[in-house]
Amino acid sequence: DIKYGINDAFTLEAILVPDFGQTKFDNVELNLSPFEQRFTENRPFFTEGTDLFNKGDLVYSRRIGETPDLAIADNESAKLPSNIKLINAVKISGRSKDGLGVGFLNAVTENTSVQVTNTDTGVERKAELQPATNYNVVVLDQRFRKNSSVTFINTNVTRNGQAKDANVSAFLFDLNTTKNTFTAKGDVKYSHLNYSDLGADKKGVNTSIYLAETSGNFRYGMGGKYVSKDFDNNDLGINFQTHYHGFMSELSYRILNPTKNYNTFNVQFYSETSFENRTGKVQDNSINLNVESADKKNDFYGYGIDLRPTVTYDFYEARTPDDSKFLKIPQLFGSWFYFSSNYNRPFSLDLNPSFAICNQKGRGRIGFMVEPKYRFSDHFSLAYSFRFNKSFNNIGFSDNFDADNDPLTEDEVIMAKRNITSFTNTLSGKYALNEKMSVNLNIRHYWSYAKNSAFYALQDSGDISPENNYIANNDSNFNTWNMDLSYSWWFAPGSQISALYRNSSSFYENEFRSDFSSNFNKAIDNNFLNHVFSVSVRYFIDYNSLKN
Repeated sequence: DIKYGINDAFTLEAILVPDFGQTKFDNVELNLSPFEQRFTENRPFFTEGTDLFNKGDLVYSRRIGETPDLAIADNESAKLPSNIKLINAVKISGRSKDGLGVGFLNAVTENTSVQVTNTDTGVERKAELQPATNYNVVVLDQRFRKNSSVTFINTNVTRNGQAKDANVSAFLFDLNTTKNTFTAKGDVKYSHLNYSDLGADKKGVNTSIYLAETSGNFRYGMGGKYVSKDFDNNDLGINFQTHYHGFMSELSYRILNPTKNYNTFNVQFYSETSFENRTGKVQDNSINLNVESADKKNDFYGYGIDLRPTVTYDFYEARTPDDSKFLKIPQLFGSWFYFSSNYNRPFSLDLNPSFAICNQKGRGRIGFMVEPKYRFSDHFSLAYSFRFNKSFNNIGFSDNFDADNDPLTEDEVIMAKRNITSFTNTLSGKYALNEKMSVNLNIRHYWSYAKNSAFYALQDSGDISPENNYIANNDSNFNTWNMDLSYSWWFAPGSQISALYRNSSSFYENEFRSDFSSNFNKAIDNNFLNHVFSVSVRYFIDYNSLKN
């Protein structure tokens, strides 16, 4: 690792063949949605000094060295690496005295291939997971009047050979009046994908605007958004929904100074409606009323109501290539409550129950979170968290089914009625031996399962009809266990020795027992656990001190 101060304003950082083996584990979940799970970035190089690169929400740095995926046949097997190897990365960032912020990021990952084995014949073939790839981000952000800015950002992904290349550019503005009474924000994003092997391009637009009053007790805002069908920034960013336009509005009231009963108090009304571009059907329609407050003891209370007052149409759940099929989503009423006690006390508690009821017989969900924390002393603290969520009679994608055994006709999209249950238990602790040494413990067990009770064929109208000929077992059971025990010693300024013991397991199955004890015991069974022990030494060398 190299960190160099180019001048008082700009810093250069570089890494060569980095090892992220001690990076915090991901909180993986059972994902039955049509979209990938978004993970938090935990690698220090991609979290430190990255404010400029977060402009416009175009960069999802987990794409760099991401976990690979490979489509193989049912009678094939392959052992995939945990991630694509990062060869090097360089980052320059800073802001001049004239208010110009400059960000430059470039990273290179290696060509990665695996052997795929035919389990019937034993024949092997080589499959490319990802060609050598260069990731690049450039940001120019000009501040003026100390409270406004205009920004240009470009992301580029160039792959070796005939693989797809991607380029996304954006212009952003954040304008505020001199006294910060009104704001105007907006963006225009343009994506261009080049498919060299197909000789085709894909171009799309994503644009939005937001206007608001930002001073006083009463505040309001409104905005609009348009996303074209072919907008795609997923090579270096993350975006789930396209081909829609929508509008939002909000109205809020807050106290500006503490009162007899409250240090802070805020009530917010928020409404959003979006429409699918091709059909004009309502894709989302939500109304939220939220109240947040902190009393004189600095205990926080929040509660709210969530409404979906009309039927909406989900164009993504069916997983059709062109998003042509849609599923009707019923009206919904939900509510939640949140309490968080003052963390300055030795004992603190977070509590969050919630529920939602749909306008469909027996359909809804409940959730509950409790997180007690106790600080035994200035050296030792523990925190435990328990989360429970259950969806009743949820309707979601299950499979594609050739109902008439005719390869020339379109397969049916099979939807399943299912109950989805999940439990998450986490335990974290820290013991500071002194100001330079500490021991940290992080444990997480996540268990989620989905049991299907009926199958339906999706109709062109968005309704569903019973499909009694489909009998596959598409139940899901997913367990993941992670335990990290680490020791850290900052033995000199900027220099650290860290030792980590990690054990982890993860398994997915269709046939299972739905009791907690058998799933937990299997998750911590040594036959399933992977054990890792690593030691990392980082020594900071001050070039100027050596030179002197």
